[in-house]
Amino acid sequence: MRPKTTPACRTEDCAHHGASWVNSSTYGHFVAWVGTYEDIRNNQPGEYRIKLLHSYAGVDCGYPGMELLPDGTIVATTYIKYKDDNNKHSIVSTRFRIQETDAKNANYLVENSKIKDEEPLFHTQILFSKGKHKDARGAHIVVAPDGTILAFGRWCKSIRRSKDKGKSWSPEESLGFKGDNVIVDDVSGDILIIAPNQENPCLYRSRDNGYSWNKEDIVIKSNAAGHGAGKVPIDCQSMETGITLNHGSHKGRLLIAGRLWPPANAHDQKYWMYLYNAALYSDDRGETWQVSDGVMSGTGEAALMELSDGRIYYNSRSHMSIDHRKRIAWSYDGGNMFVDWQVSDDLFEVGEKFYFKYGTKPSYGIRAGLTRIPDGIIEGKDVLLFSIPDWKGGWRFQMTVWASFNGSATWPVKRLIDQSFSAYSSLAADRDGTIYLLYEGGENQLYDETSIAVFNLKWLLEGEN
Repeated sequence: MRPKTTPACRTEDCAHHGASWVNSSTYGHFVAWVGTYEDIRNNQPGEYRIKLLHSYAGVDCGYPGMELLPDGTIVATTYIKYKDDNNKHSIVSTRFRIQETDAKNANYLVENSKIKDEEPLFHTQILFSKGKHKDARGAHIVVAPDGTILAFGRWCKSIRRSKDKGKSWSPEESLGFKGDNVIVDDVSGDILIIAPNQENPCLYRSRDNGYSWNKEDIVIKSNAAGHGAGKVPIDCQSMETGITLNHGSHKGRLLIAGRLWPPANAHDQKYWMYLYNAALYSDDRGETWQVSDGVMSGTGEAALMELSDGRIYYNSRSHMSIDHRKRIAWSYDGGNMFVDWQVSDDLFEVGEKFYFKYGTKPSYGIRAGLTRIPDGIIEGKDVLLFSIPDWKGGWRFQMTVWASFNGSATWPVKRLIDQSFSAYSSLAADRDGTIYLLYEGGENQLYDETSIAVFNLKWLLEGEN
């Protein structure tokens, strides 16, 4: 294989994101480049560079060695004159973790973006209370094409709207029907509430930003295993809201996570090993829907998101896993096949007090929220937000939001939203970067309330823990 020329920012130091290296403030110093093997192969500049050590002998440093320790610590060793005195060069090591440098890069991106002068924003309020109902569960939230925030409660039976970015909300309104989940069609501007697992699958379409709804029959096509329609219908009720694909050959496709319960369309624990997640997609604006291939067995409840290169990131709850790690899969064909199955190194879920009665250790998991910050808010791309109670293997407390600034490769930033009861959640981001988190909780008892938290990236980074 012949050598391949790489950009200057990987052979010699250059300013952030590829500017002239001669004029860089870190020129001649010991600098780390952060990126992927694909960046190198495709001659891309990577994510960022960071100055590790200051050289007091100009460019006379380098000859580095790097070692990754079992706990994730990176040790970088170099020949360098690191003191401004009469001493000569030394061999010096510096230690850091990639999560530390990713967090620094996240702050850099926000502080050098169009939202740099924004004040940190955070406020919460209760949108749905138990009242005369069994509970206040079933949280889904989307941003309508006209900017109205639509908060759905009680499993898409009720709705509240905000026209002022979550400051005030309309009274709770019964929709008069029950759907499963919500998708905003970015092509038509319609909002769809889908109900694919009913005896007669249907959806409810709004052409006026969520104020009126018309019922339409739909066609569900089963996957290769024969699941998705009939005796084993696909269920999307407990999933995160759906998306419209904006990249690649399937641009415009409607896509949402779903789950299947073979062999008996039942959630009994004796069937958990047969349950699996999937996706549901439509290429004709919602008239016909195809069920995808499976996404791992033993999974249930999921969230998915498209990245800027067209890949689909799929994050699953795992019912039977005692490591309490979220299960991850990827699609490279617009959501029909999911491959590269793995466990997350950063994202965990609760286990107690539900447990797999046939096992010996707690396991159960929980649904999470997921959204992507719109392009153009900051210089970085594929900024993802993820929400879940932050108690690995424990019970449902401490709703927390994580942020990834590299399309889920790492999740270096997180901040507590609510230290009390919390469970299922749903995330949405406005065109200006305002973030909306709708989550189940309660002051004295879980599921008594569903609350909204409104915040921005400045707040998230200001007190990240």
